[in-house]
Amino acid sequence: MLIKGNLYPINDIISYIKKTTERNDNFCLYGEFDEDLKSNKSYYIGDYPNVDDDGKEIYPSFVLKKKLYFLYSGEQFADVIDSVMEQKPSATTKDFIKALNYYSEYDDFLDF
Repeated sequence: MLIKGNLYPINDIISYIKKTTERNDNFCLYGEFDEDLKSNKSYYIGDYPNVDDDGKEIYPSFVLKKKLYFLYSGEQFADVIDSVMEQKPSATTKDFIKALNYYSEYDDFLDF
């Protein structure tokens, strides 16, 4: 189980999504830098931002305190993981990260 507010290696997050049958994708992925995901990095799990009456996003307090960047919604993250698993059951962490970064840039799934 991923606990919101905690920092996890990307491999652990991918493994959790791959193995969870009753998936809870009600989370977002936050990072210290606004950059592509990397296999040797860890990322924070947190709540989705709220939206105020003016349409402004209000991020969780720990995200603001740590000056983190929104990288992925849990739903999109899980969809990319599922796509890779369907296409390439033997996918490596590198494959998953490549597909996640591709989706982040092109808003489309990478074909394996």
